[in-house]
Amino acid sequence: MDNKVVLITGASEGIGAACAGLLRKKGAKLSLTALPGPDFQDHSDSQELVSAGDITDDGFRRALVRRTLDRFGCVDVLINAAGVGLYAPPSTVDTELSKRLFDINVFGPLALTQSIVPGMRARGSGTIVNLGSVGGRVSLPWSVMYCASKFAVHAVSDSLRRELSGSGIRVVKVCPGIVDTKFREHVLAGKAPEPVGRITRVVSAEQVAQAIVFGIESGARTVYIPAIARAFVALEALSSTIMDWYVRRQW
Repeated sequence: MDNKVVLITGASEGIGAACAGLLRKKGAKLSLTALPGPDFQDHSDSQELVSAGDITDDGFRRALVRRTLDRFGCVDVLINAAGVGLYAPPSTVDTELSKRLFDINVFGPLALTQSIVPGMRARGSGTIVNLGSVGGRVSLPWSVMYCASKFAVHAVSDSLRRELSGSGIRVVKVCPGIVDTKFREHVLAGKAPEPVGRITRVVSAEQVAQAIVFGIESGARTVYIPAIARAFVALEALSSTIMDWYVRRQW
């Protein structure tokens, strides 16, 4: 990753910040973006460009890409780490909040990807990393629209990988389980069920970042973190009845 230009969304905290920290140590040139905050404001130095703004805004996305290309000349890796949650069951979920969630989790990252792909095509190389979720493989009644958005991210990732086959551009789909971040503090609405809040089998943002970088460097198509996440997804495929029983216990 030394001297690779990496554009990371959601870079102010959580998985995005952890990716930035790890790649910084590996010598990557970073273009970082997230919503503006006291500790996240526009600045630039020899190895790093920080652009504060909302990736769902078309004007900001265009400016972000332009600033990155003006500063570094290309984007070698795009990590779509920005995302938000919403706790609500399908029978009562707010549809307007659901649209905002899809803008952040699906349409914003997709539009940013579409801005980056032409340059990667021209160079015949590049990597796009999309943050999915185990919740994008196993539907959870307390978080229906988050799960739906991550199902969509997985579909976009798989379709994009097949579209770009032979172009030199790789697509890495990342499926974390529960990650120790401030995700639950930033949800658009709602609260996780109490049994879910007590789950202790979580991974750190730094562990997810390590898995992402390993996926980039190894050419993986899909990365599960922790390893039990793969078993959880396999259980859904093997027996939805058993998964229904497990989910009822959490709900």
